[in-house]
Amino acid sequence: MRERRTVARMKLRVGAHYVSEQLTIDGVVTDLSPDGVFFRSDYLDATGEAVRVSIDVPWLSHPLQLRGEVRWVSDASPIGGMGIRFMDVSFEDRVVLSSLGLAGLVDEGQGVPAS
Repeated sequence: MRERRTVARMKLRVGAHYVSEQLTIDGVVTDLSPDGVFFRSDYLDATGEAVRVSIDVPWLSHPLQLRGEVRWVSDASPIGGMGIRFMDVSFEDRVVLSSLGLAGLVDEGQGVPAS
């Protein structure tokens, strides 16, 4: 399968909150770029679902709130989750997203706890 991403991804581990019409769940973001995330969760939504994702950013007093769409779903154990593409991300939010991996949150392969 050909890679369609145009922006580099960062492996990391940071808490996040997911809200759609069907689900409200806490989980972990383990793969991030300014264009989207992999939201790790045992609870999965349908492809195409409109969502809001709040990402915990250590240096901000509030989570980063982003709108997106579920682009793909994986129910593979033990790393199930959803690929979410962000929509209408401001320049400021793109800078914060790009900075997350530089802030010492990079997952060095030690594994991410199940949500």
